[in-house]
Amino acid sequence: MSMRALLVLLFALLLATGACAADDLVARQSAQLPERPLRIVTLDDVATELVTSLGLAPVGVANLAGYRRYVGLGADLLKDAQPLGSVQQPDLEAIARLRPDVILGSGYLHLGLFRRLESLGPTLLYRYGMETDDDAVARASALLSDLGRRLGRAEEAAAVNLQADRAVADAEAAAQQAGIVGRPLAVLFPLPQQGVFITLNRRVLINALVRRLGGRDPWPLASDRILHRYHDVQEIAAVPDLTALFVGEQTGHPFFHSRLWQAMPLAYSGRYASLPSPYWTFGGPASVTLLAHQVATALRGLPPPPNGR
Repeated sequence: MSMRALLVLLFALLLATGACAADDLVARQSAQLPERPLRIVTLDDVATELVTSLGLAPVGVANLAGYRRYVGLGADLLKDAQPLGSVQQPDLEAIARLRPDVILGSGYLHLGLFRRLESLGPTLLYRYGMETDDDAVARASALLSDLGRRLGRAEEAAAVNLQADRAVADAEAAAQQAGIVGRPLAVLFPLPQQGVFITLNRRVLINALVRRLGGRDPWPLASDRILHRYHDVQEIAAVPDLTALFVGEQTGHPFFHSRLWQAMPLAYSGRYASLPSPYWTFGGPASVTLLAHQVATALRGLPPPPNGR
């Protein structure tokens, strides 16, 4: 190869690398993607939610049973979907049998499988979850807009994003009415059997949503490797002005009727509520809408803050 040809090749590679880096939403993608794919395979819950949010039915879904149980959004579009194993280890043979037009997944989970996936069909891996450091709510909206454009469903994506925006605005109004702004506010996952509580990474969807409400996080966790952290009752009690949103309906457990719980400032103030959804990690705008409605309902049921503050 001549020196001139080598320089041209290197310049082309640099341009390609720059283009990939500029597209912050995409971890990696095939050179050619179909404009209106009919046979879509999804490799994780976020991809499945995004596709069903656009009114499309994927032919194959990883973690199909788990998605139906814990997320459930758009589940009516999954009745004919084929299970494809786990998110971490999708069934490549089953994917091959489906002859997909496009395979959707996560760079965080599936980048190491990209070449094998691409051999089965055009592949698009988005960036979300622990590999990103931005607002998960804004990223959810951007992902759906991008996928809607690619799949010829831009109007459907815009409608879903508008619903999410309105739900978040309602949650922000509820937070203002509940006196949340400037006060300690935390999302906690109770483990009542152990008498401990889990706080969540700032990167997860529910925390990104709650951070928009104007409260102050007493235990911010922004690691790119640690998803959650444990806190005992003493740490929870050390924040007397705390308002807490519990993930999942667990307040019927005997722990929440014990003397230990009743003696805590949080129990005395009554400034806590449960969010029914057990799904709190990562998701698309449909998850944002669901969680925002639950947060708004929870906040409107709280007693006023102490001393009217």
